[in-house]
Amino acid sequence: MESIVLIVSILAIHVFGWLFAPGPMTVLILRNSLLYSRRAGIWTALGIALGNFVHISYSLAAIFLVISISDTALMVVRYLGVGYLAYLGIKTVMSRSTGAYSDADVQQKDISPFAAGKTGFLTNILSPTASLFFASIFASVVSSGFPLWVVLFLWIAMPLNSLLMASLLSVLFSHNKIKSVYTKYERITNVILGGLLLLLALMILLYT
Repeated sequence: MESIVLIVSILAIHVFGWLFAPGPMTVLILRNSLLYSRRAGIWTALGIALGNFVHISYSLAAIFLVISISDTALMVVRYLGVGYLAYLGIKTVMSRSTGAYSDADVQQKDISPFAAGKTGFLTNILSPTASLFFASIFASVVSSGFPLWVVLFLWIAMPLNSLLMASLLSVLFSHNKIKSVYTKYERITNVILGGLLLLLALMILLYT
């Protein structure tokens, strides 16, 4: 029973994090869904989920093998993450307005599934906050002596949780009515989304 409560609690925290504490992943999903398409948003979500799986995998490897990441390695990951977020922010701010919304417009400016997935994966894998989040979660679970099946279940469930939440956000924000409103205010929306990405990069640089 304690194991079930633990699993439900961790997954609930993960869901609330997506909904009420939006970070780089949430902003990226909104960006790609609004700027490109629902398909791009869902493939971005898949990239994010794969990034989560990698985070959890190396976190567990470090915990079980008692491997410590050096300060230099953490610094490199930190600056790579900040640089990539800043790049996405500047790219979004500099995006040109596409004018009136139509299906043809979306097809012309859409990105490939690989490009969308790669963006989601790289943004996630280079995020030091995501790394710390998963490392702290699984360090607590493992050190508390919970059964191995709990660890394995969370290893699979948390990436799937991210895929579900990110896909739902993509479906919502790629709806035709919402997208038409976005097109009307596309320039200011791009500036806001790009500014949020730049702000997040700055916050990670200054406070992590």
